Amino acid sequence: MKKLVSSLLAFVAALLFIPGLTAHAESLHYTISANLPNNQLDTSASYFDLLVKPGSTQNLSIVITNSDSKAHNYSVATNRSETNTNGVIDYNKHNKTKPASLQANIEDMMPAPTKVKVPAKSAKTVTMKLSVPTKSFTGVVLGGIRVEELDTTSTAKKSKGLTLTNKFAYVLGLQLRETKNVSNIKPDMRLNKVGATQINNRNYISAYLENTQPTMMTTVRVKAKVYKDGSNDVFVKTDKSDMKMAPNSVFAFPINANEYPLEAGNYKLVGDAWAENGKYHWHFSKSFVITGAEANKLNKTAVDQKKPKTNWLMYILIALAILIFLILLLIIILLLKRRKKDDDEDNAKK
Repeated sequence: MKKLVSSLLAFVAALLFIPGLTAHAESLHYTISANLPNNQLDTSASYFDLLVKPGSTQNLSIVITNSDSKAHNYSVATNRSETNTNGVIDYNKHNKTKPASLQANIEDMMPAPTKVKVPAKSAKTVTMKLSVPTKSFTGVVLGGIRVEELDTTSTAKKSKGLTLTNKFAYVLGLQLRETKNVSNIKPDMRLNKVGATQINNRNYISAYLENTQPTMMTTVRVKAKVYKDGSNDVFVKTDKSDMKMAPNSVFAFPINANEYPLEAGNYKLVGDAWAENGKYHWHFSKSFVITGAEANKLNKTAVDQKKPKTNWLMYILIALAILIFLILLLIIILLLKRRKKDDDEDNAKK
């Protein structure tokens, strides 16, 4: 139990002062910190790790320190933990679609996102009311309090016609449990659906994997192959490891189409997933369809596309089949002519 809890807490601890994207010191001139309450489990941690009771309420407060020479506005939002397409747990989005397996949503327990102004060279305490549902939950409820500077922390650059905007933010971990021992919660993964998608203007086949349990998955590995209907040849494949999945989250696991245009048709995904250094294993198989309209739409906006792969073996086999057919047809015609000639000679002798 201690090992499981320690690994979970160590990960959440790493969330403190982690920007939403890669941040540079000169880009950020503020910090955040937590005022830890009495029900803090790990008193040596700098994030919220709270033991709560059903139906309880309490005030949580954080301090935003603005070290700049001018005032700044900040957004403060409590976001549910999610698994992004890189297999990394993040807290950058609010009010995302809830997975069917989600018991308790941390966003429903905290105030709606708000804006705060902090004067120059000063600190401001922001207080938020935590309201735990009356219905008990099991395992871990994991989220983060995300603080983003609104007026100067975004930069934009253009690359190949695309405008890329970086927004930097700090995230303070917020973990809730109703029991100290959560070692009885075992991870479980299922494949919900498969479909064609686009990420950063590149085409992918995405397998939507769901961690259905209120526990974090670590050392996740996913190995997947996609086949065209009726073919044993692999269309696309991938094998990625050292990933994580947030509790009760959906992971849109991407399989790169290798910049080849998508083709309409019936497909099948076959894959395996492992977690906790191979302790848990799942096997998946699911058929899916890429429609012509879907393929055309994604191909139009995809960048750096290569020419479609040419199946030379198929063309060679077709050519050989045609050649064999023509040879057989010629042989049949010659045999028929020979037979007719023989019949004519026989009739002449009579």
